[in-house]
Amino acid sequence: MTERAALALDLGGTNVRVVAVTESGDILARQHSSTGRRTSGEVYDEIARLAKACREEAGDVEFAAFGAAIPTTELDDGGVLGSLPNIPQLAGTNIKEELGRRLNLEVVPVNDASAATLGEYWLGASKGTRNVVGITLGTGVGGGLIVDSRLYVGVAGGAGEIGHITIVSGGEACGCGRRGCLEQYCSATAIVRQAKERGLQVTTSEAVFDLAEAGDPEAKAIFAQMGSSLGFGLAIINNLLSPDIFVVGGGVANGWAQFFEPVTAALIENSLPDRGSRVKIVRALLGDDAGVLGAAKYTFQQL
Repeated sequence: MTERAALALDLGGTNVRVVAVTESGDILARQHSSTGRRTSGEVYDEIARLAKACREEAGDVEFAAFGAAIPTTELDDGGVLGSLPNIPQLAGTNIKEELGRRLNLEVVPVNDASAATLGEYWLGASKGTRNVVGITLGTGVGGGLIVDSRLYVGVAGGAGEIGHITIVSGGEACGCGRRGCLEQYCSATAIVRQAKERGLQVTTSEAVFDLAEAGDPEAKAIFAQMGSSLGFGLAIINNLLSPDIFVVGGGVANGWAQFFEPVTAALIENSLPDRGSRVKIVRALLGDDAGVLGAAKYTFQQL
C-alpha cells in the first residue's frame, strides 16, 4: 500500500515554505521564497506556485490534502482568517477557498506556533512525551499545547497565545492593545528595544546575542532579564497545566546559552514546589521544518 503524503505550508511575514511530506515524516520535496509586499491574491498565487513545484519535484505521489501553518490567532471552521499582524492583507480572506481552487486539494489550516509544537512532538525535542507546551520566540511570542498526546487548538484555533500572558501589570504597551504581555519582554523585538534603551547600537536580537557572547555587560543583562521574564511566564503555565516538558524554539532560541540559566531559575522559583524541578525545559530541534512538519501531521490527523 502506498504511503499517504501531504503538501504543507509554513507562511510567515518574511518567508513562504512549502514541502511534500509522507505520513512517516519523510520530506520528499521543498520549495521556499520571500513573502514580499504582495497583495492577498499574489500571496496565494505564490503559495500555489511553490506547491505545484513541490508536486513536480516529488514525482509520482498522490497528495491527500494541503496543511497550512498560518500566523493568525483566529481560524474559523470555514477557513476565514482573523488577525494576521505580519501579513495583514490576508485578514478576512478564506484560505480554504483561495488555495483549494488553485490546487484542487482540501486545505487544513492551523496556527503556526501550534503547528511547530506538534512538529517537535512528532519528530523533535518532545517526541515520546504526553503533555507539551511549545514556545516560539521570534518577532513575537507564540505557543502551542499538546494535551494527552493531542494538539489542543481551542475555540477558533486560538489556544496557546502564551505571548499575551500579562507578566507586568501596566507594563509595556503590546500590539494586542493591552500592556505588560510576555511578548514585550521576551521577543526579538523586545530585546532590540531594550538594547536601544541601554544605548547599544543594534538592529537585531542576534547582534545583542553576539555582544553578550563577547562579554558586553549590558547585553548580558538584557538576556538575563529576558530569561527571568520568560521563566516567570512559564511558571504560570506550569502551575496551571503541569506539562511534562517545555520546548523553546524560534529565532531568539539561538541565544539559548545566554538565557537558559535565568529562565530555569525563574521557572523553579515561581512554580509550585513539586513542579518546578520536575518539568523539563529544552531547546527545539527541528528548526524551520517544525512548522511544515506539524502542519502535515495535523492534516493527517484531521483526514
